[in-house]
Amino acid sequence: MRNSKYKVMSCTVIIVLMIFIFASSCSPAAPAITEESQDEQTSGITDEEIKEAIAEEEIEAVDYENAEAGAELKGYIPSYLCTDTDNYVSIEVTNTSDFTWRAEGSNSVRLSYHYFGQDVDYVEYDSNVRTLLPENLEPGETAAVDVLINDIENPGKYVVQIDLVLEGYYWFSSKDIPVIEGKVYFNSCMSER
Repeated sequence: MRNSKYKVMSCTVIIVLMIFIFASSCSPAAPAITEESQDEQTSGITDEEIKEAIAEEEIEAVDYENAEAGAELKGYIPSYLCTDTDNYVSIEVTNTSDFTWRAEGSNSVRLSYHYFGQDVDYVEYDSNVRTLLPENLEPGETAAVDVLINDIENPGKYVVQIDLVLEGYYWFSSKDIPVIEGKVYFNSCMSER
């Protein structure tokens, strides 16, 4: 008798759940978005802003191997930098290429550096920290950038070259674009107590 009570209760619970699931799945669909309600949702956004947003999302198709790469770098590298803190070198960079430099994503253009030890046996050409551009740069546009130099850990004299890199393709110096070069003495900047 007890078993039959549990069976009846179980069947009742199952039936109630099935009715609930059926009722909720058969509820009326959400109201359709009309032109009027869509206008209410986008009020305050102009057609020009929408077009700009769409243009920003479009990815420029560029044949980077055959594109005309160009840049103008202005600035200088101080003669003393630290081995134990971040160093920032302020420069100005102008896009003289025939394509837009993307600040983010694939095929972005970044600033970095190469270094060659003069009285120490340390060299690094390709694996140094990258500094992002503040925004996409159209041909002819200029941006001020603080280039981070923080990979040199051993005291000594170095030649440092600030260069641009089109990620995944080439260093701009490989296309005969001049770098900013300086002779720098690196040492600790932490005061001993």
